[in-house]
Amino acid sequence: MELGAKAIIGGAALFVLGGLSVYLLTSSTSSAVPSKPAATVTALYAAPAPTNSTTASDSSATNAESFYAAADARREQQLIDKAEADRLAKLKAIKERSVECKFWKQQNKTTSASAKIDEKIDEHCNLPISSSASSEHSSSDSSEKNTSNNAG
Repeated sequence: MELGAKAIIGGAALFVLGGLSVYLLTSSTSSAVPSKPAATVTALYAAPAPTNSTTASDSSATNAESFYAAADARREQQLIDKAEADRLAKLKAIKERSVECKFWKQQNKTTSASAKIDEKIDEHCNLPISSSASSEHSSSDSSEKNTSNNAG
């Protein structure tokens, strides 16, 4: 074999050995670390008490345990809230890209009967939850337009 082929084979072997050693090192350390901090607190809390002065440490362990439980609950609630907000944003985007929404928005630009068209835009472009707020806003806009038309 020539020198270039030996260098390539040696480099590939070192690469594989390096990857294997990194894998073995990370897998052994990840199994030694507990998955949750609460597991450590529970293990310390379950250990036998050496003296009578453990009542303070027992209450602090309970406090830490309840803190971790509350933090987990907050994190899960935030994940649920974020997922719901993402879902609503996707639904709203789908409605706004719909053919009906585009049609009524175009009609609003070309027609003077805007009150009826605003209702159709609310119906086809907004989610039902936000349509009540939008319809209140559009009705106040249409009443302002009517007063300005009456004045002019």
